[in-house]
Amino acid sequence: MLRRSTARSEWTDMRAWAPIYYFCGIYQRIINVPDSSGGMRANRDFGRFDSVSLAGVAVFGALSAILAYFSQLLGLNFPIVPYLQFDFGEVAIIMALFLYGPVPAIMSCFVESVTLFAFGQNVPVGPVLKLFATVSTVLGVWGGVAFGSRLRRLSVRGMMGWGAAFGAAVRALIMTIPNYYLLVFLYTVPALLGFLSSSFKLIGLNLTEGNALFLILGFTAIFNVLQLALVMGISFGVLELPQMSSLRTGGRAPWFVAVTASSSDHPALDKTAAGQG
Repeated sequence: MLRRSTARSEWTDMRAWAPIYYFCGIYQRIINVPDSSGGMRANRDFGRFDSVSLAGVAVFGALSAILAYFSQLLGLNFPIVPYLQFDFGEVAIIMALFLYGPVPAIMSCFVESVTLFAFGQNVPVGPVLKLFATVSTVLGVWGGVAFGSRLRRLSVRGMMGWGAAFGAAVRALIMTIPNYYLLVFLYTVPALLGFLSSSFKLIGLNLTEGNALFLILGFTAIFNVLQLALVMGISFGVLELPQMSSLRTGGRAPWFVAVTASSSDHPALDKTAAGQG
C-alpha cells in the first residue's frame, strides 16, 4: 500500500514538473545553434540564438532606455517641429543589430519599450511611437543589408550605406502612419497651428489649416531620416574600430562580420566555425 501511494505521489510530482521540463526543452532548442553551415547561415540571416545574445538583448534594451532618458535631458529638439527630439538611445538598438543580428535587436526594442512604459515620459504615446520607430528601423536596415549582400560582397561601409538607405525609407514610410492618426485624432491639426506656425515661418513657410497636415508629416519624415543618419553615423564610427572585427562574444564573431565576410576568407569566421565543429 505504501509503495502504491509513493508511486502515485511520484507520478503527481512528474505531472506538476512536466510544463517546466517542456519549456526547458524548447529553450534548449532555441539557443542551440547547429554546428553545420546551416547554423552559420541562420546566424547571418536572422542573428544569434544563444544565452549570450539573450543577455545582450536585455543589456542593450536597457541601455537604449537609459540613453533615451539622457537625450531628453539634453533637449536636442528638431527646430522645425520642436516636439520631436533626437535620440541617442537608438544607437544601442543598432549596435545590438550589428553585434547579435536582427531578431535579437527587435527583442531589444521591446525591452526598451517595456522600460519606457514603466519609467518614461508621455506614456503610452511616447513608448508606442518609439517602438514603431525602432522596429521599423531595424527591419529597414536588415532589409537593406540583405538586399546589398545579394548584389555583391559588402564592406562595413557598404553594409552601413545599404542599411541606412533602406532604413530611412522604411522608417519614414512606417512612421507616417501612426503620426497621421496622432495628428488627426489625438492632437488635432488646429491645436498645433499656434504651436508650430512660428517655427515654420523661420524657414519661410506659412502654416495654415489647409497645408498643415502635409507639412507636419513631411518634416516629421525628414526628422526620421536625420535621426537615422545620426544613429548610423555614430554606429559606423564604432564598427570601424579595429577591435570590433576581432571582438568575441561567447566565442563567436559579431553578426556584421558574418554578413561582410565569408567563413573561407575571414579569420574571425574561421575560428568561429572551428569552435562550433
